[in-house]
Amino acid sequence: MRLVRLQIAVPISVLISMGTNLICALAIKPGLSGINALFPTLLSPNALMVGLYWAVLYVLQVGFCLTLLLARKQVTKDTLIHGVGLRFAIANWIQAGWAVCFTLQFFIGAEILLLLNVINVISIHATLRFYPLTLKRPMDALFIHAPMVLLLAILFELDWLHNGFIALGWVIKDEYRWGKWTWHAVISVGAVNIVAAIWEGITRQYLMTVASEYLLLSLLFSSPRTNPTLPTTALPKPTPLLVVLIIALVLHPIALIAGVAWQRTREREGRIRLEEEVEAAQEEEREAEAHARAVERA
Repeated sequence: MRLVRLQIAVPISVLISMGTNLICALAIKPGLSGINALFPTLLSPNALMVGLYWAVLYVLQVGFCLTLLLARKQVTKDTLIHGVGLRFAIANWIQAGWAVCFTLQFFIGAEILLLLNVINVISIHATLRFYPLTLKRPMDALFIHAPMVLLLAILFELDWLHNGFIALGWVIKDEYRWGKWTWHAVISVGAVNIVAAIWEGITRQYLMTVASEYLLLSLLFSSPRTNPTLPTTALPKPTPLLVVLIIALVLHPIALIAGVAWQRTREREGRIRLEEEVEAAQEEEREAEAHARAVERA
């Protein structure tokens, strides 16, 4: 029955989330991207890059729904039921609620929903640790683990920060305020990327590293405008924020490489200890046999 509930709830939630975001982005003026342009911050991402990211994420979510409906292997069913569960449906409903709040410019409510969703998706990753990704089941890796990773990356590393800046009023309305919230942005970006990089290194999250790099580039290649209709009002990134973004771009792959190297070192040490234990056991066995022969001769 748990699987049946998921087969009903998750596809509905994906449709609701996709439909709500499309309506809020395309049918309403100003839509999601229009409001982003009206409230530029130092953490406003490149709208086109973020749009492509969500498009890929929703394609993977459709694949998740198909995996859910066609699941046959018990390990896949266990991953879906116990590793993900209804929390994924809740995540999509929350995203739909966020799109409505953001479009209505109820930014505080939108921020609360994003923070709740970050906690919700982190809890999914905590239980998915008991059902690790493996290339022996490529469809599970692609359509179960991948959408969870991409969703966590954009929620934790970008969305709640950008929305939070708008909710707090840290908006660039004129050139005078261009550098007013520079250190707020530097600390925010630095903190979330350090945490994300540590997680990627410990768990060896290749896909999350790629997602983190992409999201950082979406910040690096964005230029908020004090006047959305005038390209000449685009402002460059403050130097401290630019430096932090570049450092973070280097940090993620270094953390991943360090995590992989640490794992291989531990595996090598484990093999060496196992070989030493085998050799010691064989030596003890030979000594026991020699002692037994000596006793027989005596």
